[in-house]
Amino acid sequence: MANLSLQHLDKIYDNKVQAVFDFNLDVKDGEFIVLVGPSGCGKSTTLRMVAGLEDITKGHLIIDGKDVTQMPPKNRDIAMVFQNYALYGHMSVYENMAFSLTLAKEDKNVIHRKVLAAAEILGLTDQLNKKPRQLSGGQRQRVAMGRAIVRNPKVFLFDEPLSNLDAKLRGSTRREIMLLHKRLNATILYVTHDQTEALTLADRIVCMSMGHVQQIGTPLELYDTPANIFVASFIGLPPMNFFDVTVNADGTLSNAEFTVQLSQEEKALLSSYVGKEIVLGVRPENIVPGEAVKANVINVENLGQNTLVHCHIGNKRVTAKFRDWCEYQTGADILVDFKTKHFFDKETTKAIR
Repeated sequence: MANLSLQHLDKIYDNKVQAVFDFNLDVKDGEFIVLVGPSGCGKSTTLRMVAGLEDITKGHLIIDGKDVTQMPPKNRDIAMVFQNYALYGHMSVYENMAFSLTLAKEDKNVIHRKVLAAAEILGLTDQLNKKPRQLSGGQRQRVAMGRAIVRNPKVFLFDEPLSNLDAKLRGSTRREIMLLHKRLNATILYVTHDQTEALTLADRIVCMSMGHVQQIGTPLELYDTPANIFVASFIGLPPMNFFDVTVNADGTLSNAEFTVQLSQEEKALLSSYVGKEIVLGVRPENIVPGEAVKANVINVENLGQNTLVHCHIGNKRVTAKFRDWCEYQTGADILVDFKTKHFFDKETTKAIR
């Protein structure tokens, strides 16, 4: 496996549209990095630049200390797993997995050993003689991963590999990818728009928007200390709730609908914002039964262990996530408190640290 360094990467197309702006990332040997963000944010373009499928307009790509920016894809020693599997329908599973080694004129005994080893890792040993059309979507994706494994590349690239699978298969295949990473200790760059995949798979997450990196950190860092309103709203399901509030000299936050008390630590943090408007962010699980804020119930989703309560606070629609089973009636008024709070500068949208 390998270290990987993306240094000041830009991607500008011939029509002058810029898809990626000054992308910087150092990936350690064996690290699992997930690029996440909405469609069109530049994450797949970045992956394709690493693969050599897109030219790098500006910047440098370093693999194991070697500058491969101008190197063709076949010489970069990477393997890519695509969203649509990209399997050859007329070939068997064995032939698909062996294909790259066959092209490289590898010894047949070596090919056989590598394919059998990969098939055992992925639970495909009894599927080797079948054609792709005889397999489920999850099995086809495992074949695509097997084709990458047999090459023993320096870097694995995954481009939204689970997006064609149904929810149950996504869950099981995600777990297989986690186990695969642990078993191979592989260096992986993985692209997805699904934050559940990002939070469960990644050693570190790169959150992108409009071609720009918004934050790089561990899943917990992005969840607990988002760098700005975009990251706070994108990471977390249900998403964070936001309120425009004024910071008051008496140590409270208020708007037309509620007033909440700040802790001493929060007062100190917001001391330079007294008299100004900021954005208050509260995750659904941090809206708890209380007495400070009045909310009107719109509807309730009981999920067994938790209950999602959708309600209005004034004209603002918010979601609370209560523990256990709750039976609130639509239209009922309830009182809540805000536990852990996040604060953002209204002009810059950056977190107030």
